[in-house]
Amino acid sequence: MIGSRPTPARWPLFARGGLSLIFGLAALLLVVLAILMPGIVAAMLLILFGCFVLIDAGLAIGRLILTRLPAHERLGVAARAVMTLGIALAAFAGPITAGRPWERLGAVVSIWAVLNGLLDMAIGAGVFGGARRRWQVVMGAVSVVLGASLLAWPPGMIALTLWIVLFSALYGAVTIVEASRGVRVE
Repeated sequence: MIGSRPTPARWPLFARGGLSLIFGLAALLLVVLAILMPGIVAAMLLILFGCFVLIDAGLAIGRLILTRLPAHERLGVAARAVMTLGIALAAFAGPITAGRPWERLGAVVSIWAVLNGLLDMAIGAGVFGGARRRWQVVMGAVSVVLGASLLAWPPGMIALTLWIVLFSALYGAVTIVEASRGVRVE
């Protein structure tokens, strides 16, 4: 046994999981500040979230350019790239601190959660080809339910930040665990 190495198809899962965990950790650090300065923290989280989805879009674009994906899988990766770029534009559109930034943060995060969840469910169900992944369908459904709930009943700044932390930690941990299942021992 020389060592273990993730298969090339698992690297994007490790990257997305790690990115989600880092975003959740940063949001957790801002929870305490949200009590004292909700507007400033909401603006900081909006910028952080915009950066998160830009990096996610960059990972998808890099995967499209640098890997040889089958044509049916390219469609799912391209859809993720377009969706995350659109969400990033929405996050950075207009003045960040204008009005009540936590309402804008809640709307952008909620819309992303619904769209990301629908995309995860489609990819996990094999709509774009590739292996079926039950965990991705379940996480996608959780994402859709959370996003729709946040849109229907917008929480205050502290509750929104805690929901972001919990979902990021759950999504990141599940994605990394599932990606590690594909690590092979040579």
